[in-house]
Amino acid sequence: METYIVTRVQKEFSADGTHRHIEGVFTDTDVHYTRKEVVDSIWAGNVWKTQADGYEVVIEAVPYCPQANCLATPYLRTNPDSPDKDNLENLDQR
Repeated sequence: METYIVTRVQKEFSADGTHRHIEGVFTDTDVHYTRKEVVDSIWAGNVWKTQADGYEVVIEAVPYCPQANCLATPYLRTNPDSPDKDNLENLDQR
């Protein structure tokens, strides 16, 4: 089992153009992984965490995008209500 530290994200527009998805992430070694690669790795038993501004949180794999009526799959999430920098949605973008 390995642990990966995510420091940045790359986003893309959803198919209907109403919101943005996390397309992939960048680790602390500046390697890009697609959303699906991260989810597959989590399901295989590896740990993925965000790390920023002294905060750290484990990334979870979920079946679909959390936006209503969006079927983008698979998807990643951290606490969506967290205002902290370690929230996936708050990480720096590339």
